[in-house]
Amino acid sequence: MAKLKKGQKMACVPCGREVVVDACGASSTTLWCCGKPMARAAKSKSPSKKKKK
Repeated sequence: MAKLKKGQKMACVPCGREVVVDACGASSTTLWCCGKPMARAAKSKSPSKKKKK
């Protein structure tokens, strides 16, 4: 797994828990949840605002 970076979002696939990395101290780290390594969270699109005509 690549190095974690500050502000990076990680997600647990089985339970849906999401975390944001706020500090990095190890050169390479794997975050674990539910007995499985967490994956990078998918980038969510912010809701678009509809324009009024």
